[in-house]
Amino acid sequence: MTNEVQYLPERSLRKARCMAIKSPFTGRVKSISEHPEPFFRFATLGPGISVELTSHNIIAPFDGTLLQVKNAGKEYILQAKNGLKVLLNLSFSSVEEHINHTNIAKLNGSKISQGERFAYFDLRELSSPMLGTLCVLNSQHLGPLYYSLSQVTAGVDTLLTVTKK
Repeated sequence: MTNEVQYLPERSLRKARCMAIKSPFTGRVKSISEHPEPFFRFATLGPGISVELTSHNIIAPFDGTLLQVKNAGKEYILQAKNGLKVLLNLSFSSVEEHINHTNIAKLNGSKISQGERFAYFDLRELSSPMLGTLCVLNSQHLGPLYYSLSQVTAGVDTLLTVTKK
């Protein structure tokens, strides 16, 4: 399996073999190969996709469990009811940037429902755009992963489509 997420129009996907992951972020979709951090750019943890954020909410992309909040609220590990695990990461284009006010509405081990807000922060404090990244952590048993949109709204649009082998 390749670690690359490919573009495919939504109408071309065969729905029966797919799981649609709703976007946890709002903003412009970017290839993970454009990520400023090599750890993500080279898909070290698994395939993924990034979003240049234009909104302050992080929304649950599926029903499941918030397994872990890490790195002062900049990383979230989630598990869907079907076992799919993803990492949500927030990063900045500048090393000096940080979020002073991150509000985490859910704790480790909490159940999450698709569309539910589990964290938010203040983008007005930032001098440069923040990047939200979704990485699939256990993709080794999956088929190709696809994205279909160049702009997404959190909790509304599909960010990533996971296919079965």
